[in-house]
Amino acid sequence: MTTTWTTAAVPLGDRAEALRQTIRQQVVPVELVLPRQPEQVHADVTITDIGPLQVSSVRANPAAVHRTARLARADDEPVLFISLQVSGESTVIQDGRSAVLHPGNIAFYDTRRPYTLLFDRGVDMHFFRIPVRELALPDEVLGQAVARTPGAEGAVPDLVTGYLTRLAATRGLLDGTAARLLAAPSMELVRALIAAESDRPSLAAEPLHETLGVRILAYLRTHLADQDLTPARVAAAHHISVRHLYAVLARSGVGFGDWVRTQRLDACRRELSRVPPTTETIADLAHRWGFKSPSHFSRAFKAAYGLPPQAWRDLRHLP
Repeated sequence: MTTTWTTAAVPLGDRAEALRQTIRQQVVPVELVLPRQPEQVHADVTITDIGPLQVSSVRANPAAVHRTARLARADDEPVLFISLQVSGESTVIQDGRSAVLHPGNIAFYDTRRPYTLLFDRGVDMHFFRIPVRELALPDEVLGQAVARTPGAEGAVPDLVTGYLTRLAATRGLLDGTAARLLAAPSMELVRALIAAESDRPSLAAEPLHETLGVRILAYLRTHLADQDLTPARVAAAHHISVRHLYAVLARSGVGFGDWVRTQRLDACRRELSRVPPTTETIADLAHRWGFKSPSHFSRAFKAAYGLPPQAWRDLRHLP
């Protein structure tokens, strides 16, 4: 699915805030610094979802983008971005490093840590957003990739850059079936580039299907508190059947319902043990961690830890 948005359709005085909201809500929560004069705020944005991969193309006047420490701590899904420079120049800054991009260059950045993007001469970019769980790479490998331009002389960077350029140019021609089919190989190609540029290039030889169990568990941990965390939802997020989901988890010795319940109970136990104690009610805590009713939560908690939740909280905070 492709959506387009332009400041030309927005009253002059509302353009800056409308652009900020579009980027925050449809791409990623960031602080966007724009020209002070309303007449200097111009932007055209095209956003396409290709399965879990999102492609955004932006042409705009000079701007700066900041993913602050507060936003990086937010409870949204971890994402790796790829910036692909179309024309002009930009800078990606993260983890104490900076990469200057010229036409045809790419650079990575990770939403779990603060970053800055500088577009002093205007924006003409493609941005590719990939959930970290889909790449199934160690955090230290992803950390090595951010704010660097991959080796210009290598065959893999050249192949990936060419592919992403073509994908961005033709994505409007993809129907739903083609988009779903292209998502996995697109991300596997990116995964190969990151691994090849790291100090662990052997990771590039591990197919994504071999890390499916790791990615599923990472997804479960990320969405553990969601009320609608069901096998059907998890299977759909990984483009597999529910039956296949159960089989993959079984190979790791994991039962879906038992694992989710145990992890949620452990999260609640840790919160009930906090010093000083929170003022949150037991019912609110249970609801926040995905339990459908306080009574069900209390029974499950007592069965796991031998005490009802309120008694556990009281015991941990005796003077």
